[in-house]
Amino acid sequence: MILSVITFFLGAILLYLGAEGLVRGSIHISKIFGIRPIIIGLTVVAFGTSAPEFIVSLISAVAGSSDIALGNVVGSNIANIGLILGIAALLRPIEVSTRTLIRYYPVLILSSGLLYVFAFGDVIGFFHGIFLFGGIVLFTWYLITKTDTVPVSDLSYRQSGEKHVKILNIIFIIGGAGLLVGGSHLMVNSGITIAREIGVSEFTIGITLVAIGTSLPELAATIVAVLKKNTGIILGNIIGSNIFNVLFVIGGVSMIHPISVEPSSRIYEFPVMIVFSFVLFLFMRTRFVITRTEGLLLLAGYVTFIVFLF
Repeated sequence: MILSVITFFLGAILLYLGAEGLVRGSIHISKIFGIRPIIIGLTVVAFGTSAPEFIVSLISAVAGSSDIALGNVVGSNIANIGLILGIAALLRPIEVSTRTLIRYYPVLILSSGLLYVFAFGDVIGFFHGIFLFGGIVLFTWYLITKTDTVPVSDLSYRQSGEKHVKILNIIFIIGGAGLLVGGSHLMVNSGITIAREIGVSEFTIGITLVAIGTSLPELAATIVAVLKKNTGIILGNIIGSNIFNVLFVIGGVSMIHPISVEPSSRIYEFPVMIVFSFVLFLFMRTRFVITRTEGLLLLAGYVTFIVFLF
């Protein structure tokens, strides 16, 4: 049991390091080629922070533990809003832009609701996956073509992108991907072992331990943003990650391997995910600031969710 717990946290650390390397290398490569910063943040970074969820969910589904795969995504989306955004708002109030509220939030609530509807079929299969994955393709296309920002013009940065710099960042990307796979294997295998030894379902392990572990990149990005007093990026990161978790992770994995749905999750876990998303809207709409009090309420809501889960 102790060895399984140690292995689990070792896997979580590898996941964090892998995501960090993948995101850092991808951002630098994107800057060298002059890709717009807003696109980098909403595509490359969102993909990078969702990569742990994708790898863990894929390995879990293929290994016959799709309960962990689905629990991982639902749990991560709840943790992103209740735990991570709650902590961030406690540390510093978060400003909300009208663009985030009007353009991006509707995609979050629509994708979450769609996943809930699909969950009533007991299995999220290939055709569901095509529909969800098509959504992330359209969303990414929208970001690239409709975002009114200017291209990167930092020529000094681009000129400094010599061959060895590009190679170094490619190594970051490849190494990060390797750590993601290795960390995912450790987390999934040890998570299954822990679930069996303490007598809880794999879905519960996925929605708690695994979900928090795969949310480490979002947590790290949030803490850095708070320290740099750049709270505007926090909300975009959380909303973007939750959208990618549903459309990219569940969509991509279900096209490769069907994901079974635990019936009880439709009564508790899925509704909680939807409620957190709606509460987030109410908090964002109030004076366009998520206050410390609202952050405390989000955090308290997450703790309550975990307590009732067990």
